[in-house]
Amino acid sequence: MPVPLPNLDDRRFADLVDEALARIPVQAPGWTDYNASDPGITLIELLAWITDGDIYRANRIPDSHIRQFLSLLGIAPEPPHAACAPVQFTLNAGAAKLHLPATLELDALMLDGKAGKFRLRSGLSVLPCALAAVQIQSGGKFRDATADWSHGQPLAVFGTDPRPGDALYLGFNGSLQAGDMLSLYVGLAGENASAAARRSILEELQSRMQACLPWDTCAGPIADPQLPDLPLHHSARVIWEVQTQPGLWQPLKSSDNTRSMTLSGGVTLQMDAPPVALRTGAVAEALLYLRCRFLSGSFDDAPRALRIFENAVAAEQSSPLWEQWPIAAGVVALGTPPVLGEVAALRDDFDASGRISSLDFNAAEPEALRVVVLAYKPATAAQPGGLTLEALRIGAGTGAPNQLLQLGSFELNPAAFSFYTLENGALKPWIRVESFIASGAADAHYVMDAGVGEVLLGDGQNGRVAPPGAIIIAIAQVTRGAAGNVAAGAIGESRPAGPKTVVGIDIGPHNAALLDVNAAVAALALISNPDAASGGAEQESLAHAEGRAAARLEEPERAVTLDDCKVLAVRTPGTAIARAAAIANYCPGLLCYSAPGYITVMVAPYLPLGRPVPSPGLLQSVSAYLNRRHVIGSRIEVTGPDYLEVAVHAAVKAATGESKAGIQSAVLAALSRFLDPLGGGPDGTGWPLGRAVYISEILDTIAGVPGVDHVISLQLEAADCGLQCGDICLNPLALAVSGAHVIEVS
Repeated sequence: MPVPLPNLDDRRFADLVDEALARIPVQAPGWTDYNASDPGITLIELLAWITDGDIYRANRIPDSHIRQFLSLLGIAPEPPHAACAPVQFTLNAGAAKLHLPATLELDALMLDGKAGKFRLRSGLSVLPCALAAVQIQSGGKFRDATADWSHGQPLAVFGTDPRPGDALYLGFNGSLQAGDMLSLYVGLAGENASAAARRSILEELQSRMQACLPWDTCAGPIADPQLPDLPLHHSARVIWEVQTQPGLWQPLKSSDNTRSMTLSGGVTLQMDAPPVALRTGAVAEALLYLRCRFLSGSFDDAPRALRIFENAVAAEQSSPLWEQWPIAAGVVALGTPPVLGEVAALRDDFDASGRISSLDFNAAEPEALRVVVLAYKPATAAQPGGLTLEALRIGAGTGAPNQLLQLGSFELNPAAFSFYTLENGALKPWIRVESFIASGAADAHYVMDAGVGEVLLGDGQNGRVAPPGAIIIAIAQVTRGAAGNVAAGAIGESRPAGPKTVVGIDIGPHNAALLDVNAAVAALALISNPDAASGGAEQESLAHAEGRAAARLEEPERAVTLDDCKVLAVRTPGTAIARAAAIANYCPGLLCYSAPGYITVMVAPYLPLGRPVPSPGLLQSVSAYLNRRHVIGSRIEVTGPDYLEVAVHAAVKAATGESKAGIQSAVLAALSRFLDPLGGGPDGTGWPLGRAVYISEILDTIAGVPGVDHVISLQLEAADCGLQCGDICLNPLALAVSGAHVIEVS
């Protein structure tokens, strides 16, 4: 939504004339002719016209100023986002395993009806196997969930109340050999498992690193929030195993991008030992079984899988820009020629005609250009050569201020964009900024409009200019934004082979440098995305960014009030918190002591069912998140709730003709719902923290059960407190929970 700006142009020409005429009797009492024929009236109207024009211009704030205002709030229009989808590969019958490298480009039909490309985020080996059975072991019992999995129903992979030892069993037919690398993709349900949740975890991690705060699992800077450089889950640990003999399971080396089954992502398993086809659990067929076992810790909420695919990896809708640079005849390249399709470090220079005049493949950083080389033809003494690489020469420096460079009518991915100038044989990298407001005269900064593929350089005072004649080089990836949110089955769609496409795999220079495309196509029976792609978006409009800024002003960013603490606690990245509450001037363990400056925040996850308790890792995560945002002079303590079991002893009279057993069950169920920590209480949103259990409300709950005529007697019982006819008091951090109710029906 656009932000509601004040109307600065609220005075019109007629208003200005009337105001001036009203001042005449005071300022010039001898002036009595107010007719339009009077020269003084003409001058008043002229000055009113000029003033009206000035006010109108003042009301028209240019977009560049609006961007500067937004930058003060730390907001900039979002760049284009590439769509993402899991892509699954199937081999032809009898085909051997096939390795497909990362960045392999696949053909796809975009939403606008035009052809586009998806590229693999990681490589995989396509193995001659297929997932045939899915089982869940929970509480020592097996359940065959194959039908639910095949219909895309959510699967509680470790049961609805996971405990260490519970496991997800995957049975395969086909062949899995020692040394194979099996790629799985697991799509999990819920916002806490989405790509946005992954980005929030990584952004918080990066923020902590920039603030020099410790993070035990941190391992270096994050270059791209989409990459799978995730910290471990704050509590839960899982292990992948393979069944090699009846009842004998061996651990597998794994690369698990699901963060212990809490985020949608890929899993790569190395088969150090081959599985043996065996009958396992509730499935009669002998299959090759792998399992993911809940090893230790605890989950905040039960992981639920929507999709599980074998021979699948994530692909994003983007592709690099490339071109060929000619090499002048007689140029002898130094060093070892690069491996095609891989990143090479090179240093080169150009002559006046734009041809490479010197080339060194063993250049040292930071002078080297790190770029993917697609093809290389050495020059000879008589013949020129060529170097095809994923980079563009987009012009030369002019030395003029505010030089604007156009890469083409592309939507660029800023996270995969690099910008350089070649100055006197040395490569100089430039840094992207949102604006030049903080740039100095010597700062090599640029501003990008990713939506239209433009790059703007500084004016020599705010941001340096590109020196005259300096070659400008860009490494870029382009995307199609929202058009990449293709339907299921649109990636790898088979259609007649054209000059650039063969059955779903692009045969341009990029893929040709990676593998034998024809051999890959011959081995593959199907390339497809079982689910629709998502996440693709055009560049955000300035009006939408203004609206986002207005909405953000309503969201807490600092833990100032008690409501701020509750909202921020629930928003802690990487957690699933069912409810939170905050108490001022209270310190846990000191029930009767007022602690000024203390804020105690209670958090409760979804598990264990009936009596959720936060793990130490969850408390630490929430505490770290809040303590970076609290007000100086205050202290925040994060804790879990205390529980007080409340047992109801009641004698109930059943209405005529009603089943006594049925009424007893209904009353017990109603009491369990009312005294539930997460869904109970007077308003059904969970028992209020520290609120007493009033016997009148228990009476209303029982009397409201259909079939109950009246309540004969009612008493409440709590721990360390016998039966009583009054209310049950709770301490400030306590929640009520159902005890062993005794209900007699007559």
